[in-house]
Amino acid sequence: MNKVFYVGIGSLLTGCLLVNARPSHTGHLYVTVTDFETGGPVTNATATVRAQTEFNIGRTLESYFTKTSAQTDTNGVAHVQFLFYDDDFSWWVESPTHYSGVDLLGFEDESFDPVVVESDYANIDTNTVDGLAKYNELALLYSTDYMAYAAKFNPKSITYPSNAVHRSVCLTPKHNPQPMYAHYLEDDVSLPIRNTTAATNNGVEVVQYDPVDFDMKEGLVICTEPDYDYWVHGPTGKNSDFRIERYRVITNGVKTIHGMLAFSPGCGAYITQLPGGGHYPLIYEADTNATFLSRIPFEYSIVSGRVVQTSQLLSKNECMVLKTRAMTNEVGEVVSCNYSKIYGPMSVDRRLRLDTLVFNPTPNDPNLESNCTNNLAKPYGHRWARP
Repeated sequence: MNKVFYVGIGSLLTGCLLVNARPSHTGHLYVTVTDFETGGPVTNATATVRAQTEFNIGRTLESYFTKTSAQTDTNGVAHVQFLFYDDDFSWWVESPTHYSGVDLLGFEDESFDPVVVESDYANIDTNTVDGLAKYNELALLYSTDYMAYAAKFNPKSITYPSNAVHRSVCLTPKHNPQPMYAHYLEDDVSLPIRNTTAATNNGVEVVQYDPVDFDMKEGLVICTEPDYDYWVHGPTGKNSDFRIERYRVITNGVKTIHGMLAFSPGCGAYITQLPGGGHYPLIYEADTNATFLSRIPFEYSIVSGRVVQTSQLLSKNECMVLKTRAMTNEVGEVVSCNYSKIYGPMSVDRRLRLDTLVFNPTPNDPNLESNCTNNLAKPYGHRWARP
């Protein structure tokens, strides 16, 4: 019992030293970078690897990591040769002409799989002559030369059958990014229910909730209550881009709320699919010839106070393009408007849930490619907002 305890505690105490005994190895990352639109190579991209190259005890600091980079060649291939101490590493690709920065794509995690040949002292059996001899040897070193004792537990060898990773990345090119108001709604937006009105339709009571207006430029609900307090409730929107209307009916104990995104005359929205195949596919501009719908419906159900079913307005592969703040001439023609977009997924129930929205403040400009490094949505803009 004592012998097992002695060796076990010694092994535990030397754990950090054992890691320190591991040598550095050389790794290879090969990344093939192509353009989403042309399919051709991206020759100005930089692939970067972040790997731990120094031993540490306790908290792992950034100073223990090294970043190694390599440029893509004429074939769009970057070969990063780097040292690594720990098996895990991360990498990313950046290009000045493509949406590829770490803030947009994030980084990829990788790991090499080592083959470790353990020390003969890692698991000794004191019921054997050899095991008892090793135990006595460890006991002596433990009290006389602790570093030599710790070294006995070092693996015989650590090898990597493969120290190379091959990956490919398809990047979305930049066209004409401009400063815009871009919001990443990290938190769902609460939709207040204050006043309601009731009416009867064919014997069924229909309850109408007060409409809620939303400001795309500010990325905020517009609060108009007389007791609204900025310091209590936070900032509020100023100009409505669309209105959320909701009507409730009850059937067999199930509350069904029918709603719609409603737009002012001359305004509206259409839904389009995002192009597939590239990193962060985007909608570059509004199609001014598209049919902009003035009403986009949704519904959700409530049972025993809980939302049990919600219809999505947008899937994660869809985008809503909006035309709002329209001004018309004397014959009703739209002479000025603003374009914006909402990336899915998007749904509405008691809360408004969506990913990213982008508002172009320039009237009549259909460009919807936001310059992420010059986000006008300050101080409420978020660096993770998509272009």
